[in-house]
Amino acid sequence: MININEIYLSVQGESSHTGLPCVFVRLTGCNLRCVWCDTAYAFHEGKTQSIDQTLKDIKIFGINLVEITGGEPLMQEDVYPLMEALLENGYKV
Repeated sequence: MININEIYLSVQGESSHTGLPCVFVRLTGCNLRCVWCDTAYAFHEGKTQSIDQTLKDIKIFGINLVEITGGEPLMQEDVYPLMEALLENGYKV
């Protein structure tokens, strides 16, 4: 199970994928409290769902580029199986 704040389609603004459509998976939770954070709402808001449901939610967009973001995504242990499942299903993560 993974705690998801939101899943949405946008344009990648960083990396070599800049300008490409990208599905963003924003996870809930963060312990860092960076002064530049623009997503403080992701500290606590979210819903718990299975990795299978998360994959279904991502598939709806029909885009193969996925960014896992947060909060602090690595705080959730199940982020690793989520990333593995995405890669196994042909997504760029």
